[in-house]
Amino acid sequence: MGLLKVDFDESCLVRTRRAVLACARAQGVTGERLGDFLSAVNECLVNAVEHGGGRGRLRLWREDGPGGGRLVCEVADDGDGIPVEVLKRESLPAASAPGGRGIWLMRRLADEVVFLTGPGGTTVRIALEVAGS
Repeated sequence: MGLLKVDFDESCLVRTRRAVLACARAQGVTGERLGDFLSAVNECLVNAVEHGGGRGRLRLWREDGPGGGRLVCEVADDGDGIPVEVLKRESLPAASAPGGRGIWLMRRLADEVVFLTGPGGTTVRIALEVAGS
């Protein structure tokens, strides 16, 4: 079931985050898990604006399964893609390194993060396990 679909740019990042927050709360996500999910999504939104052509598209939906399900947020942009070496990096990049900290953070805050990237743009799916409703 689709919960949210938004085209965004820098001018509406706050409004987009608030919409994601409201949807996640409505799906029963609370406390630290809510903060983690919102932080991961925020990193993805900011990356799309800063590195992905200045705008993007967000979709949010719930996938139900036995004992609960997952909340999935997909952010897509039309940028040049993420360099392979950035995606392969597993440790926190050095403070002097250009970029990669947002990706590192997303991977630690969500239950699953999947990157589909290339010269035609990047799509990131961030998933969070949620309890049944």
